[in-house]
Amino acid sequence: MARGQKVASLGESDARRGHSEVRTICLTYVALFLQSISLNKIRRRPVFRSKIGFVFSGGAARIAQECALTKALMEGLTPSGRKIRPDVVAGTSSGALNAVAVNAILKTKDGKAGKGMSWEDYKKILFDLDDGKIFDITPRGLARIVPRNIPEGFILDTAPLRRLLEEVLQEKMGFRSLGDLYLPTYISVVGRDTGKTLRLYSRDPDPRIRKLPLLDVLMASTAIPVAFKPREIKGLKGSFFDGGVGRDGIPVEAMAAEHCRELYIISRMRGDETMTGVTVFKKRRPRVPKILLNVLLAMEYLIDALFESELDRAPQIARRAFLYLPKLFKQYPLLDFSTQREQYEETLEWAKKHDPVEIKKPRKRFLGLF
Repeated sequence: MARGQKVASLGESDARRGHSEVRTICLTYVALFLQSISLNKIRRRPVFRSKIGFVFSGGAARIAQECALTKALMEGLTPSGRKIRPDVVAGTSSGALNAVAVNAILKTKDGKAGKGMSWEDYKKILFDLDDGKIFDITPRGLARIVPRNIPEGFILDTAPLRRLLEEVLQEKMGFRSLGDLYLPTYISVVGRDTGKTLRLYSRDPDPRIRKLPLLDVLMASTAIPVAFKPREIKGLKGSFFDGGVGRDGIPVEAMAAEHCRELYIISRMRGDETMTGVTVFKKRRPRVPKILLNVLLAMEYLIDALFESELDRAPQIARRAFLYLPKLFKQYPLLDFSTQREQYEETLEWAKKHDPVEIKKPRKRFLGLF
């Protein structure tokens, strides 16, 4: 072979070897890149545990609707017949009251309650409600609305509700502090001065949070702006509004760290017709209800609009998410507490014919399907 041919042959061999090395390096980088993407996906994917979570929305005087739905789920009264027991609960506004009631009922069922509460006990408390047990409608109380309450930023004095909750929590349920709750529980409130949503957790690592008076927490979580006075929570700075006026109209986000296998969103009936009536003012002080009802109506529209976007989050934080929302023959007023029995019975009958609906993926106008 001529010298020139040998040199050319060696050059071609070196070139092939070089191309091979470059190809190997490129393939290695591609493999590493794909592997990193795969690992990132694995890291981002939550590890769902075997927990079941219940999330209770706010509803004011529609509290009995959520109570009936919850009993149907836990007692296996739905068409599926499956009894569903929550491992963790979250609630806002009147939904926080239902979350606490579930704590007491399960603690009693498990034989660990010094002071017990059954579903029948809780129903009796609800059925005995009327407006006078929630806010002060005595002649003296009504006379204070314009000269005292309105200048302080609210209309209705909820001193009767505080007395009722104090009796129920301490004497019937045996709960004094947030940390006394039987289940891991999240209760949402909104800071009056900051507008930020606080999710108060019964198992919080900070003992100061666990020691918060449960009575104060519930009074704050149910303090509907304008209607009721903002409430202070002993141990926290500032005063607080109803948890439903912030990010937690339904406190789905509170469950993000729980990685539930199943998440049930339990709420009152929603629809195009919004009832905000306040029975106490039908014959007295007709000017006051218009101020209050306008505010409540605006809040209802806003909360209903946010409800759908909050539903979109549920399938992202749980393996399976379900919505349990009744379709009743009529709407019930936001602040008429005299209809608890009627609401409960109608909702329970509906629940016996309907299972929760799975939220398979985020979608817009979800409620339009019902």
